Amino acid sequence: MPEKAGINGRIRDAARTRTALLDAALEVFLRDGYAEAATEEIVAVAGVTRGALYHHFANKRELFRGVIERLQKEAEETLVPDEPYDDRWDAFTAAVLASLDAVYDQATRRLLLIEAPAVLGWAEVRETHRGSTLRSVELMLESFRPDGAEKSIRESVLAHLVVAAVEEAMLYLAHSDDPQRDRSVVEAELLRVLSAARRPAVGA
Repeated sequence: MPEKAGINGRIRDAARTRTALLDAALEVFLRDGYAEAATEEIVAVAGVTRGALYHHFANKRELFRGVIERLQKEAEETLVPDEPYDDRWDAFTAAVLASLDAVYDQATRRLLLIEAPAVLGWAEVRETHRGSTLRSVELMLESFRPDGAEKSIRESVLAHLVVAAVEEAMLYLAHSDDPQRDRSVVEAELLRVLSAARRPAVGA
């Protein structure tokens, strides 16, 4: 029993250390940018040793990737509506449009949408989140399949197109000099994409 308690304690300590490093890295990367961020500063803010840093992350790039994965997970959670909707399509649309709000978060805008593609490359950035996001959107679209309709690759194709449209909408707003001003136009065009996806899905 004491041995098991010791193992559990070490696991909790490791998890706390990793969380502290990610919290500190987010703060430093956001303040200084990836290029200027120093690992010495990150471990100082986290209150851990350099050895602890390299135990959890191979280098600064991997630590940055960890921060990006956390931001992506938080962004993906916006696909779940905050309130119930009587109409499933309204719920889906609200969830997709809510994802645009992520660009108003400074960390998401600067690190996830602007710096991550430059540091990690778009292929790697997309790889870290597209699987779960695509599957979530695909499942939503499958729920609109008319009763008796045969399963096809249609929902998978549409999921890729919807996710790509949302990503591009977010990138446009992230690089805009006035995302608040441009939000209504971007949202209107994104709604056109969603409307086109809806019609055959519900047999309209």
